[in-house]
Amino acid sequence: MATQHSSAGTSSLTDHYSILEWLAAGIVGLLTIPVGLLVPGYFYMKASNGNSGEHTTLEIWTVILLGIFGIAAVELGGRKGAKILWGLALGVVLLVVVLAVILGVLAMPLAL
Repeated sequence: MATQHSSAGTSSLTDHYSILEWLAAGIVGLLTIPVGLLVPGYFYMKASNGNSGEHTTLEIWTVILLGIFGIAAVELGGRKGAKILWGLALGVVLLVVVLAVILGVLAMPLAL
């Protein structure tokens, strides 16, 4: 005989997201005040509504590491939106690295 567990009033926020995810969200929130506080707020809203189970690990860490852009990508596109945002973020990082190398090479003759 299967027993049913009542989750009314007994569920905690760590039932929905791990302590590591809450800790990372809190650190991001504190380091990027005021906009960064949307990250733990978003997790709290999802956990209290019971919608957090629909998120994959990729979506959770996209929200934590990419903040407001991650929230928008996950809400609008789910897992596919998270992948697209990571691709864009990687593209921006690569562009910055390439520009730094080019500017470094151009500045070398001036230093001599």
